[in-house]
This record gives sequence, structure tokens and C-alpha cells, in this order.
Amino acid sequence: MNRRDFLGASTTAVLGVGTLPHGLVAPWPFLDSEFLPSYQRRALRILILGGTGFIGPHQVRYALSRGHVVTLFNRGRTNTHLFPEVEKLVGDRNGDLEALKGRQWDVVLDNSGFEPHIVRDSARLLSGAVGQYLFVSTQSV
Repeated sequence: MNRRDFLGASTTAVLGVGTLPHGLVAPWPFLDSEFLPSYQRRALRILILGGTGFIGPHQVRYALSRGHVVTLFNRGRTNTHLFPEVEKLVGDRNGDLEALKGRQWDVVLDNSGFEPHIVRDSARLLSGAVGQYLFVSTQSV
């Protein structure tokens, strides 16, 4: 599997549209696969930590194409022109998480955890506010 195939597969799995062999739908609680009847699909509220660099834009585009509601949390410095249609929360993973407090999401995609304490602090803050927290790991965490 090359890098492009891996990224495509991970984005698909993370956003809850994976299927098992022979067309069986994976038993995830908030699956929105095209194989489900329309009355069983629902839009997810997805928080993407980062979202404007490397893998984030691909995840945002895919989630939006599936009808999900996306919120981005980042410092507001990189590719600020991207995704004018989504909610953007400005803060810093290294100490300024205030914008995340008191909110609820179905899924968090953590793409920007570059130090262990950054991931730990975000995960603790969001532990009661999300259904599923998915971390895209790096070598340093």
C-alpha cells in the first residue's frame, strides 16, 4: 500500500464510511455509508484539530461532500482562505484551548498533535464532549 492509498483509506475509515468484505456495513454507531437507507444516515458534527495543512483539507472536503458539519480548530495562520463555509475556531494547541470549551461534537480528528502534552491536554478537555476521538499519530507522540 502506498502513501496515497493509506491516506485515502484512513480518511474513509475515520469518517465512518468503511465497509466490510462483500458489502457488509461496518457496525459503527454513527455510520453514514451510502449503503444505509437514507432514514438511517445522519450528518455528524466533526471537529478537526488542524485541518488546513497536509491531510486536513482532504478530510474536510470528504466530510463536507458526505453532508457532515465541520468545525476547524487551529491558529488561523495556514491556508486561511480554505473552507469559508465551515466554522473556524481560533486557538493554540499549546495552551489556548478556550474556544473548545462547552461544545459538543460526534467526532474529533486530531491531525496536529506534535508533542505528547498537546495531545493529552486536548484529549482531556474534549473527553466528555465527543463520541469518538481519533488521533493521526506522528513519530514524536
